[in-house]
Amino acid sequence: MDLAEDALNWNSAVRNYWSLLSPLIFSDHPKRPGDEDPSPPFNMLRNVLDMNARLGGFYAALLNAGKSVWVINVVPTSGPNYVSLIIDMGFISARLKSIFIPET
Repeated sequence: MDLAEDALNWNSAVRNYWSLLSPLIFSDHPKRPGDEDPSPPFNMLRNVLDMNARLGGFYAALLNAGKSVWVINVVPTSGPNYVSLIIDMGFISARLKSIFIPET
């Protein structure tokens, strides 16, 4: 999948995801709230961990849609290493190895 195709897929998906997640996302809250700002409700989120970021398209689509959500992009070691591409776009990224502990 190339970058343009990934962007098209995620732009479409964000429209659907946002309608499902918007009751749970506190996106209007400032990044650094002051003393006079309200605390986010306990059931709200504004930080997202994308555990299979691939090209970072999910976060790019959120930004294109004007959504104020902080995302860390995780690229699994089991696939292609796109960390440098994601970082070049100005996004935060990490490459992690999945840990599987078998039951005994």
